[in-house]
Amino acid sequence: GELNVSLEAIARLEELVERLLAERVELQERNRTLTGECDRLVQDRSRVSDELDRLLDKLERLEGKS
Repeated sequence: GELNVSLEAIARLEELVERLLAERVELQERNRTLTGECDRLVQDRSRVSDELDRLLDKLERLEGKS
């Protein structure tokens, strides 16, 4: 009777906790991946920005000469 119901409830809770822990690990993994991608994008952006600055400097020098 009652003991059975309690054991069943505990088993269900344990199952739920297992599932939540697994999902948490998955989310942490995905988070790490996204963070990595974000870092790469920021690096790309600063590289592009540096390139543009160099090009603009060149253009200004060329315009100054003419």
